This record gives sequence, C-alpha cells and structure tokens, in this order.
Amino acid sequence: MVGCVIIKNDLFDIDKRLKEIDRGYFAVYNFRKKRFEVHHSGQKHTYCLTVPYDTLDERTVRLVRKTRLERMDELQKEIERENAKKEKEIRNQVIKQAQKAVEEVL
Repeated sequence: MVGCVIIKNDLFDIDKRLKEIDRGYFAVYNFRKKRFEVHHSGQKHTYCLTVPYDTLDERTVRLVRKTRLERMDELQKEIERENAKKEKEIRNQVIKQAQKAVEEVL
C-alpha cells in the first residue's frame, strides 16, 4: 500500500484488539488521505473502512465489531429504522409547512 504505514504499536493496543476480533484485521495510516483505515488481509482488496476519528481508540474497535459481516442483518435493520425515523421527521416538517402556508392563505 503506497502512502500508508501499518500501525503495529499504539497507545491503546488497537492492533492487538483488532486481531482479537479477527486475525486478518490491521490498521494503517494513509498519509495521502490523512486518515486511519482498517484493512483485512484475507480479502482481495484489503480495505474495510475509514476510521471517522482522528485517533485510534476504543471507538475504532467498536466500529469494526459493529460492521462485521455477521451483524449484516442487524445492521441493515438498524439502518432501515433510522431511515424510517428520518422520513417521518421530514414528512412531519412538510405537513407543518403546508399547514402554515394554508393558514397564511386563509
């Protein structure tokens, strides 16, 4: 991986903790994109996810656990619940705006 360095030793032992989840996981710092990433050596294209935090810490380990293939059904349901919630909020906003417009006309 050009422009990346594999993280072997870090303050919170993230490399070790990722390997406890699955031996194939490893973290890198991508200098070109200025971000941490998690990869898996057992995949043809090793990239798994971008760490949305400025540091490697417990949140990274939780994120990797959350996004594992074994949790796909649960994660899909969670996404669907969040989407339904957002749709309901948008629908309610539209209804309120329509009611306000009608009131102004009347």
